[in-house]
Amino acid sequence: MDWLQKIKYLGYSAFAFSPMVIAMAADAQEDSLSQTSIGEKDSEVEHILVQGTKRVTTLQDSGVSVTVLSETDLKNARIDDIRQLDDLVPNVQFNESGQVGAVYVSIRGVESNPFIVNRAAVYIDGIPFRELNNSVMSNLSSVEVLRGPQSTLYGANSESGVIIINTRSPGDDFEGAIKTTFGDYDNGNSISFDSHLTGPLTDSLSGSLSVKYTDEDYNVKNIGATPQGPGQIDEKYIQTKLEWTPTDALRVNLLAYYIDTDVPGVYEFDGYPVDLERYNAVYSDGILFDPTNPFSPAPFNGELRADEFTFINDAPKRLQIEEKVIGLSAAYELTSGVLHAAASYRSEEADDRGFDIDNTNAAFLAGATTSEKDVWSAEVRYESDDQSSLFYTLGFSLYGEDEAESLGSLLGPGTLESFQYAPKQEVLSDDYGVFGTLNYRPAIEEEKLLFTFGLRYDRAKRQVNQDEGSLDLGFNVFVFEELSLEDEFTALLPRFGVKYEANDDVTIFGNISKGYIPGGFNITAAQDGFQDDVIKYEKEELWTYEIGANLRSADRSMRGSVALFYSKADNWQEIAALEDEQGNVLSTSFIRSVAAIESYGFEVEGQWQATDNLLFVGNLGVVNAEYTEFADEAAQVVGNPVKLVPDYDAGIAARYEWDSGWFARAAVNFIGDTALDEGNRQGFDVNAIDEQKAIEIVNLQLGYLAEDYSVRLYADNVFDERRISGAAFPNAFFPVDGILYAAVDAPRIIGLEFEYNFY
Repeated sequence: MDWLQKIKYLGYSAFAFSPMVIAMAADAQEDSLSQTSIGEKDSEVEHILVQGTKRVTTLQDSGVSVTVLSETDLKNARIDDIRQLDDLVPNVQFNESGQVGAVYVSIRGVESNPFIVNRAAVYIDGIPFRELNNSVMSNLSSVEVLRGPQSTLYGANSESGVIIINTRSPGDDFEGAIKTTFGDYDNGNSISFDSHLTGPLTDSLSGSLSVKYTDEDYNVKNIGATPQGPGQIDEKYIQTKLEWTPTDALRVNLLAYYIDTDVPGVYEFDGYPVDLERYNAVYSDGILFDPTNPFSPAPFNGELRADEFTFINDAPKRLQIEEKVIGLSAAYELTSGVLHAAASYRSEEADDRGFDIDNTNAAFLAGATTSEKDVWSAEVRYESDDQSSLFYTLGFSLYGEDEAESLGSLLGPGTLESFQYAPKQEVLSDDYGVFGTLNYRPAIEEEKLLFTFGLRYDRAKRQVNQDEGSLDLGFNVFVFEELSLEDEFTALLPRFGVKYEANDDVTIFGNISKGYIPGGFNITAAQDGFQDDVIKYEKEELWTYEIGANLRSADRSMRGSVALFYSKADNWQEIAALEDEQGNVLSTSFIRSVAAIESYGFEVEGQWQATDNLLFVGNLGVVNAEYTEFADEAAQVVGNPVKLVPDYDAGIAARYEWDSGWFARAAVNFIGDTALDEGNRQGFDVNAIDEQKAIEIVNLQLGYLAEDYSVRLYADNVFDERRISGAAFPNAFFPVDGILYAAVDAPRIIGLEFEYNFY
């Protein structure tokens, strides 16, 4: 698309939401000319604070595109799963590998998937997560989503944005809560217990303890012959926080948590057939069966047939994850600023067995992965006093990661102990960054105009140690070559920003920023050797341009924000595998720097307190993201939409609370057409379904809220819609079946939640 078309698109987008901008701005201007005191109106409004920009400011005065969800917002929407956050945030999608395991974030058309490191940084109480476990969504105080590169604040993996998750801090009074949640769906039920206790330990020390236990049936049921059954999740989570304030100037926080996840009957990356009709026709009816060809797909499933929320695998399956985290942070107030320091360590061990490579009820081939990961990080940052026209931030950060992984396989029938493993492979990461931000206000007494310039230098060292070995897949033996390689990737990441406070209710901002994710090395096995660009992939860089505004109505009953953006990424990292002309897979998956993308669009969000009892919340994001370059011209990918990016997403919710304490909430979430892969795979059926069509998900709540307890009846996905929620891949064992396989979101769940608070 040429620049003229881009300008036209942005113009149409601006026109689409201009009525909202004009209404709020006019209302604000009218108020500024009236006799009513702005100060009096301010006292009636909750000031929403933005902490993710490292300098605390109100949402109205922030100069970035950000969504802030308070504890009340999260409770009203019943957010207990990070994958639900995209219902409340425009142009953000959470993709998954399954009901448990890692979550991957796509923001403004910049997608992530299970094989590419998250292009959006996620911080939980200051601890960086490049892969996010869903279990930590407990005992939350707020969530902030910053869209666009935030490299001068958060480093390499903030290319598309940053998600800040804050859990509740220990309080000065003894209090606590107990919550029990029941859920029921066609394939089983779930129950979870969540408790929290906080209070003072000494005059200067407070502490909190949170415990959560979950026991639930897998909501996409395996009806095949796997010996571990249809899938069961058993998860334990414990978290403790300490806050020490020995003096008025010093505050120290300690965070530690432990997660133990055991899921018999499940492999983390289980894929379900996207095209159910064709899957049943191939593997139950045998439409492709050729008795003269021993490698043709046959009716291996017999009379079993997959439906919208069932699948058919025979491989022995079990996922086990153990995660330990400890973090320490401190803030010391100097006479002319604040000194911040933070450090964290995270250890994760995962044993994931039972990837049914043939995706049928026949005992052909299964895969497994075991991994150990140690991650540590540290940051020191100085913030000068902001009471003058010129103020600044300086700091440095460190990040290290040591991950060892081993791939395994099972030929034919067997048990969990029958998998045979290739040698362990190791990847080492060692990053550091130096950053600074300079802010300038031309007129300190007015505080209307602010210019920002930020710069970060980032160096990422990557090393791979790969032992010689092999992975036996029956039809192919993939060979690991002995490797010991290292390289460095550096980047200079600027950010330019301007913010103008037109009046107390209208703030306009613009930003230009650069983000990146480092290159690295693949742990890869192949049948026929390696190509030059298989072992190593290059760093990826992205520029984003945005303009936006934060708005409030004069009577403070409405607030909202709008933003337009354009992003372009070079050396785009894509997941790939070596294939022959028939589509047969000749290697394990690896990352290649083969493409470039661009995305542009807009987002609108806001809320309206229509009456004291009635609240409306809504958001809309529109994005056009497509591949502009692709190294393999035969693949014909250029012009295709970027996978896992819906062309629009929107949500609207209404909540009514009666004076008696009863409340009701209804929400509808709209997700536009979404590509599931980059398309046009070589050797693959071009008629295969590789798109999730636009869909609407309806959620309902009815409950009662008292001073010390609440109870609510909820129904999620009321109409039981089937939504593909992850990247799709072809069958590696039978590539001729013309079917893609991907993760599936939850079915209709009806449940009851009870929470009791004590003081």
